[in-house]
Amino acid sequence: MKNENKKGRAKRSAHQGRRFVRRHKLAVVLCALLISFGGMFNVWFVQAKTRELADEQRKADRSLAQLDTELKQIKEKKAAEEKTAQATEAKKAAEASKVGKADTSVSGSKVCNTSTTHTNPAAIDVVVNKKHCIQPLSYAPGDLVTTHGATISAQAVDAFNQLYAAAAAAGQPFYVTSSYRSYSDQVATYNHWISISGQAGADTYSARPGYSEHQTGLAFDVAANGCVLDCFGSTSQYTWFQQHAADYGFIQRYYAGYESITGYKAEEWHYRYVGVQVAKDMQSKGIKTLEQYWSISGGDY
Repeated sequence: MKNENKKGRAKRSAHQGRRFVRRHKLAVVLCALLISFGGMFNVWFVQAKTRELADEQRKADRSLAQLDTELKQIKEKKAAEEKTAQATEAKKAAEASKVGKADTSVSGSKVCNTSTTHTNPAAIDVVVNKKHCIQPLSYAPGDLVTTHGATISAQAVDAFNQLYAAAAAAGQPFYVTSSYRSYSDQVATYNHWISISGQAGADTYSARPGYSEHQTGLAFDVAANGCVLDCFGSTSQYTWFQQHAADYGFIQRYYAGYESITGYKAEEWHYRYVGVQVAKDMQSKGIKTLEQYWSISGGDY
């Protein structure tokens, strides 16, 4: 009897299932179609997006290749311009050196060195001050490199790049307002300041042609946050320079209180490359000037 009841219930369940299918056949078919179409749409969408991304990647690759080409052309053009400019400056300096009157009138003396050491303008230990001119006066470095706005000797370029990067990483970025100056530039600059302050006045802040560290390619002037010259001394960048410049071989060349030794008023913005060993030794010993460190005479002309 129990088996018959089970069979009856099974038949009724199967019958009801068939009736459900017959009644909802269309809905079932539509659901199946929707599921099928949904799967097809997903496949199509993924493929379309893949093609779109591939196209965008190809466009990006082409753009990058074009930018690389343009950048290379710009670098090559800049290098050529710098080489031409250096050759022009060297030519001007050579021509200026032939004018005896100009050399004598602005330098004040044909014999300008009282020392026989630290006189090689191509060496990083050269001392240039009011008693020690560059010899020859028209000297122009043959290894000038331009980087981060500074044109300096190749002997100092790696150290300068490291200094520049370290300052930026420490949140103390700076920029260069002046670096290498040729002899002919010094003539024009010095005579300009004479016209404004007279020779005695100009001599307190402007080097005579052939007497400037800038002509060696080892010196540069810095600024930060719009603060140039004296203003630079009030910046956090100046504090950072005082703490870290020696780590890269640079020193502040002119300090307050040492005018009688260096011949110049304090210049918080003027830095000179002397190499890490000398810079760190000066720092550890508290020596402020190259004149004191190397026992070289200085002061006024």
